Amino acid sequence: MTTVIKNGRVLDSDSGVFSKQDIFFTDELLASCDESAISKTIDATNLYITPGLIDTCSQIGLRETGVRWEGNDSYEPQQEDPTQLSVTDGIYPFDPSFKDAVASGVTTAHILSAPNSVIGAKTAIIHMNGSTVEEMLIDNEVGFSFSMGDIPKKSFMEQTKMPLTRMGIAQRIRTTLKRLKRSGELDNRKVFVRCHRADDIETAIRISKEVDVPITLVHATECGLVDKEVLTHSNSSIGGPSFQAIERLELKNLKPALYKTLQDSGLRFGFATDHPVNSVTHLKLEASLAFREGVSSEDALLALTKNAAKLLEIDHLTGSIAPGLFADIVIWDQHPLNLTANVLHTFIKGQEVYRKGGF
Repeated sequence: MTTVIKNGRVLDSDSGVFSKQDIFFTDELLASCDESAISKTIDATNLYITPGLIDTCSQIGLRETGVRWEGNDSYEPQQEDPTQLSVTDGIYPFDPSFKDAVASGVTTAHILSAPNSVIGAKTAIIHMNGSTVEEMLIDNEVGFSFSMGDIPKKSFMEQTKMPLTRMGIAQRIRTTLKRLKRSGELDNRKVFVRCHRADDIETAIRISKEVDVPITLVHATECGLVDKEVLTHSNSSIGGPSFQAIERLELKNLKPALYKTLQDSGLRFGFATDHPVNSVTHLKLEASLAFREGVSSEDALLALTKNAAKLLEIDHLTGSIAPGLFADIVIWDQHPLNLTANVLHTFIKGQEVYRKGGF
């Protein structure tokens, strides 16, 4: 059974430019042109088509929408060794935010545990549709996450009534990375470090160099205050979300110009909502704000799709419209970076999971 989407303006995942072409997919995968086997045709004349958008840092499914403490499975405060935990064990597939995601063109998310613990659970990448976590999983146990700054300090104080300093946080991360490296648990896994302040960014990079373990910065709010030569020791970063309330002193320098700074520093970057810090529905908005601040529309779209997939090392599965990849496709009524753009159809692995007007 082959479906063809005809006459659409399709995003080229090399140039970031839209051009008119037809898209074929069979079952779960995008396919080469085969006019003889077409069973369904979708007319996309004058419409825009992109790969599904990728949220590179999210807590969707771990922190349920509209539910209090009983719906928060985003971190384990008393775990002796959080590196033995996996976010896949806390994801709730029926969280209504997953429907919001596909209605906004987001088909994939990288799930990190909350920043409350210095040492987080193993991360995972999931599709935004499925009745079980196993159906949703793209890659289990992608890497390990760590957190620096005021949130883990505050959380530790609330739990123990004892202070936790930046020195203590750094030593915990350094010791854990050394242990994971010795045991081989870091083999083929990535390391993600949540940090906002410039000094925390510099400390994370210093630890990375000491332990000889590459890291991906998450948030990187004050990266503009860090020397570019230092910053390049981390070759990738998950930026944002920039569209959020400035409720903490660590966020005082948070601006959408962050994305242009990351680009000018030569870092490969992706956009993040850290849902529910910012709603998953605002992922595209992060790219629109980056465009306003000087990131080209082509680079902004690629950071939502192909470059995000490269950062997470899943570009062999999704992130582009090319034969052999998952048929993760979004059809828009106008250029996706326009604030008034609407999603008309969303497909995940060839299945239509959203149609404007209802499921």
